[in-house]
Amino acid sequence: MFFIRVINENQFKKIKEFIFKNGRLLERKLFSFFFENGNKDDVIKALLAYQNLDGGFGNGIDPDLLCPDSTAIGAETAMYYLDLLEYVDNEITDQLFKWIIKEQNEEGYINHPPKNMYNYPFQEWWNGSDDQRIFALAGFLKKWGLKDADFFKKVKFFYSNSPPPGEFTFYGAPIYLFYLKYLGENKEEKKILQHIISLIPSILENNKEHYPLFGRHYYHALYILDKNVIKNEITNFFNGLQDDGGLKIIYQNLPHWRPIWTLDGLILLKKSSMIEF
Repeated sequence: MFFIRVINENQFKKIKEFIFKNGRLLERKLFSFFFENGNKDDVIKALLAYQNLDGGFGNGIDPDLLCPDSTAIGAETAMYYLDLLEYVDNEITDQLFKWIIKEQNEEGYINHPPKNMYNYPFQEWWNGSDDQRIFALAGFLKKWGLKDADFFKKVKFFYSNSPPPGEFTFYGAPIYLFYLKYLGENKEEKKILQHIISLIPSILENNKEHYPLFGRHYYHALYILDKNVIKNEITNFFNGLQDDGGLKIIYQNLPHWRPIWTLDGLILLKKSSMIEF
């Protein structure tokens, strides 16, 4: 795209060892596919382990929420992987679309928490509602070409009847960005989108420890930011790689995110042609 960083053989070996030692089967298959000419079908098989019979995704696909039940965050996480794989018109996505549409309530969002959440380990931040997740799901579905007018009408109703955020938080900004990028229609919505875009450089700067631009939430902004912002984020990501091959993270009690964030960054860097070996 704009900048290329070279990963040498020794660094690549360390990263691979770190991901294979600490990641799940899903991370290992993703690494093999994107960096070792692995088979996409093997990634899909690993992803299918998280899909339920109802078409939704749960079972710890978000490792901070381990109940089997399908959830909105489970759907978004699966859609992130499917988007990376460009695997969006098939039985898996058909069943997932049906689950999302079935679970959408009359107010336009998907209820949370799921009924069995308290029977399994979960992090405390999943103990509340997750109403705005529907904006991210709608962004994916619009990007992928879903034609269900009633679904989008309900999401629009929820958006229009939700109080605008006083400020766009680190986690809230990308949800609104994604929604408005694909579904913003009127002048006011386009104005809000441009406002969010203008805030992203400072959000990235203030949250460097999350390596946000090369992560699953902010990658939708990758092609609309200034080149210098992108260059700084590439440098930040590579500065975060530790001697063991994984990214340094601030959540010492959540080590399971290290291989996931490390792999997220490498895949997004590769897909945007910013790394070579």
